[in-house]
Amino acid sequence: MVNLPVISAEEKALGTGGMRAQIHETNTVASLISISSQMIDRLMRQVELQSASYADILSKYEENQKLFAAIPAIKPIDGLRTSGFGMRFHPIYRIMKFHSGQDFHAPIGTPVYATGAGVVESIQYNAGYGNCVIIDHGFGLKTLYAHLSKVLVKSGQVVKRGDKIALSGNSGISDAPHLHYEVIKDGVKVNPMSYIFDEISPTELQDTSLAMPAESQSLHD
Repeated sequence: MVNLPVISAEEKALGTGGMRAQIHETNTVASLISISSQMIDRLMRQVELQSASYADILSKYEENQKLFAAIPAIKPIDGLRTSGFGMRFHPIYRIMKFHSGQDFHAPIGTPVYATGAGVVESIQYNAGYGNCVIIDHGFGLKTLYAHLSKVLVKSGQVVKRGDKIALSGNSGISDAPHLHYEVIKDGVKVNPMSYIFDEISPTELQDTSLAMPAESQSLHD
């Protein structure tokens, strides 16, 4: 009988597995690395998606802020509403005629204000409107201010809601001093009172922010 040394239980335990144990450990580590890598990739994708989402939200918020500032939301002048938008008996032509805006009674020289942020598109004179200013607010919105006595802005000038742009008058086809005011949406003239948030006067704009529809009647062009 070969006289071999006795191997203790502890030594047996240390030797168990050999190469297979090392391979198993290596596979386990590789699996953990792979899983960790997948988790990191997934987290990175989520972060990218969230970043894109936040950027999109911020972009939409900023766009909404611009739209809010551009909406022609206040009265253009401190004055009583007279002839409203729609069919009416024309005071000069003496026939039924469509009235494409909202009139406000005001003495000559009353300040006229931009109703929303935008850029002065043009300053012009024509037989009907007299002296008039057109402001492009973006988003397909424009406003027109007519029968002015004096224009205080220049073409291309940037204005914000509540900026003084002109003085009211009686120029053009007009039977009394007043402001004729129009809102044009995507090239179509619409009821200006649909955009006014509340019956706020332009001079109250510092304390509040905006301006309500109501019925109106009669007098000017």
